[in-house]
Amino acid sequence: MFYWFEFSNLFIVTWLELANIVQAAKGGTFQDAVEIFRMMPCVGYLLLAMSKSYMIEVHRPVYENLVSELRDMWPRGEVSDAEHQVIGTALRQLNYVTKGYYWCNNALLVVFLCPPFVDLAKMWMGYDGKYILPFFYWFPFDPFEHGYTVILAAQTWHGLITIWFMLSGDLLFCIFLSHITTQFDLLSVRIQRLVYVDVDKQLVDTYPLGEYCKNYANNHKHIVDSFSDNEWSVLHKQELNKIILRHHALIRLAGDVEHMFSFALLVNFFNSSIIICFCGFCCVIVEKWNELVYKSFLTTALSQTWLLCWYGQRLLESSARVSDALYECGWYKAAQNIKSSVLIMLHRSQKDIHVTTYGFSVISLSSYTTIIKTSWSYFTLLLNIYKN
Repeated sequence: MFYWFEFSNLFIVTWLELANIVQAAKGGTFQDAVEIFRMMPCVGYLLLAMSKSYMIEVHRPVYENLVSELRDMWPRGEVSDAEHQVIGTALRQLNYVTKGYYWCNNALLVVFLCPPFVDLAKMWMGYDGKYILPFFYWFPFDPFEHGYTVILAAQTWHGLITIWFMLSGDLLFCIFLSHITTQFDLLSVRIQRLVYVDVDKQLVDTYPLGEYCKNYANNHKHIVDSFSDNEWSVLHKQELNKIILRHHALIRLAGDVEHMFSFALLVNFFNSSIIICFCGFCCVIVEKWNELVYKSFLTTALSQTWLLCWYGQRLLESSARVSDALYECGWYKAAQNIKSSVLIMLHRSQKDIHVTTYGFSVISLSSYTTIIKTSWSYFTLLLNIYKN
């Protein structure tokens, strides 16, 4: 109930900002156009926040299932050095990302909300100041004459919930993809150890497979010495079945993330080019060199878009490493039925696993390059119009 109340609150706010844009457009002057440019990033941010939070609320059971399944996939007990390195690296990266992105958005919020309160403090202390509002709403009355403090408090709350909605969507996307990519990397480590191969002149113990097989022979000497080809085949088949089930589950979970976030990501990437363009224009033309509002907005927009694209790239790369692991797993020493199953899985793993913007484009670092190029084109076009 609380969510839908706040969602409807932001929905009304979006229409108030759009009404103000329409009102400014009626002026027809370039100064009115500049005012529109200043309002566009805020409108875009509101639309992104609503679209992402809406998908979270609508798909709540799928989110809960994702959390439950990914939790159950984490290894329990002692892990190998290679698995420890994969888990440690992923968790450190995720820790840096979540904290960095959280504080980046909160810094943006502080920069936007501080000026009105700073001016109020100046006036209370007897210095010159003026009433200002952090956001551009349309009102049928003069907000500086009637209910200024109430409107300022409401806009402050709107800024808070917009940031919270945005953070919830972006960080959940990054956390889910981080865990899925980590599981793909752990699966690759597990696949590389599928088949035991004797260490000899062909497979030296300095190779990753040779090092693992040497340690395996030392720790499981009774198995290496006593197992027949039939018993090895049964052991390999059992492990391969578990690997295939885990691979299918990860593909399905990546598909769930795609289903939940793809529309919001389409809105995000469509808006990002416009937001970055208008923020850049405001930084260069509108703001003074010592003002930080749109500079902070530009930094946040760039980092947010890069973050989504980077995790999309990680999903592509980690899923592709499964095919490399299958090729390096010592399959040539396995039974024929194991070789056939590995070959089938190898073909499947060579198909990209990715998240898209509602089917239009794959989210990766190349998408980030495209967004930056598009934003730069819009930005230079605006600058040329301004100069002429």
